[in-house]
Amino acid sequence: MRRYIWISFCLTILLAACQSAGNSNAGHEGHDHSAGAEAHEDHATESLTLFNESTELFVEFPTMMLGHSTKFLAHLTNLESYKPYTEGKFTVSLIKGKKGVRQTIEAPARDGIFTPSIQAKEAGVYTLVFDIESKYGKERFTAKNIRVYKDHAEADANKPAEDEGITFLKEQAWKIDFATSEAQKTPFQEVIKTTGTLLPAVNMEKQIVAKSNGIVHFQSNDILAGKTIKKNTPIFILSGKELAGNNISTEYTKAKTDLTKAKSEFERTRTLREDQIVSEKEFIEAKSNFENAEVRFNSINKGYNANGLKINSPVTGFICAVYVREGQYVEKGTVLAKVDQGSKLLLKADVYQKHLKHLASIKSANFRLPYRDEIFNTEDLNGRLIAYGKDIHEEDYTTPLYFELDLTADLYAGSFVEVYLKSERTNNVLHIKKSAILEDQGLKYVFVQISGESFEKRFVNIGVSNGQEVEITSGLKAGERVVSKGAYFVKLASMAGALPAHSHEH
Repeated sequence: MRRYIWISFCLTILLAACQSAGNSNAGHEGHDHSAGAEAHEDHATESLTLFNESTELFVEFPTMMLGHSTKFLAHLTNLESYKPYTEGKFTVSLIKGKKGVRQTIEAPARDGIFTPSIQAKEAGVYTLVFDIESKYGKERFTAKNIRVYKDHAEADANKPAEDEGITFLKEQAWKIDFATSEAQKTPFQEVIKTTGTLLPAVNMEKQIVAKSNGIVHFQSNDILAGKTIKKNTPIFILSGKELAGNNISTEYTKAKTDLTKAKSEFERTRTLREDQIVSEKEFIEAKSNFENAEVRFNSINKGYNANGLKINSPVTGFICAVYVREGQYVEKGTVLAKVDQGSKLLLKADVYQKHLKHLASIKSANFRLPYRDEIFNTEDLNGRLIAYGKDIHEEDYTTPLYFELDLTADLYAGSFVEVYLKSERTNNVLHIKKSAILEDQGLKYVFVQISGESFEKRFVNIGVSNGQEVEITSGLKAGERVVSKGAYFVKLASMAGALPAHSHEH
């Protein structure tokens, strides 16, 4: 615990240092535009935060006044990766009625930041239009009711309120695993939280069985659980050299002798039958004995050589268990190993009695392995519900429910899992990503984005969870954006809130 406290302390100091370093270059509120800053930069900085489905545009600019060129500081972030735009053409247009001014920047001044400048020709209310052409395609953002003031006095009289949120700069967010997501009020499936186990799928495991008594010899030194293997690859040799009798060698010799004898008798009776010296019954019996002896011999002869009988893998897959040791004596029918075809798994969920009435409405599930945070979805793994129990287990008073799903490299048979069974029944509820939720002395809270680089700590009450998302019963509104990745770093930034207002030079 002391180690984690020390790490948190160091991270806090680093964040504070970043902010403090920025403050040393402060020229006005907000970011310092020291390169090319204009004469009216002692006035307030305004900002816009605009979104589409894949992009966030955060723009800062000094309050616009007649006769002054306004430099925009536009931050472009791809929401899927939460990384900056590293290329693209950026155009800003200031439009009033059918007239306007425009400037195009062919590339960012630095990763994620475009710095166009425009100057209005008259005071009034305008519309700002931002057009971007990049590898992500063409995008347009529009902001209406943007004021251009006629002089300093009018600008000062309409100075916007200062932002009092927690500052977390875009440059900080771009360097870490960070994301924001929108609180949505949409259909949310009813969820039953329980536990379960990943099991081998039915008919996916094949046992390798000794066909005779003998001594087991491994074909290679790497016959171990987990080894990938192809169909008909030799795994063991069953030898009878060290045994006096009742082994594969004696069985082979006996089967070969019986076949020779039966074949001779069959050919004899066939000749005598043509001369009507033997009866039809004797001929049919001799033929049957020959055919049976041939089958027995072929079953042993297949894979048999001077060293013994080769035992091959019946399927392509991986070895999931080896039950014998090198040089061990086994009897006919002994299970030597088990091979899994490696394409399917079963998810077995244990459902308690109070939820049995919902079994018929369950069609899918999320589940999580205890050693990782990733949530798996049965639908993404081509999963299907194949059965659920009709009785209660006396040991734990549960009934099993089974999904068949694709096996991936991340999933292992035998793993314990947390399961979120999802009902077909849904309700329209407000919900957010579960990863956005933090806890403070038992109270749940999130960081709400109130502008591009400003966040607010907000306590919330939560309802049900499906493992990936959680219902919000109070504290948020639909459409508000919360930090869904990297919330802990915003928490550290809030701990450095006593420092002066942030500034940094671009």
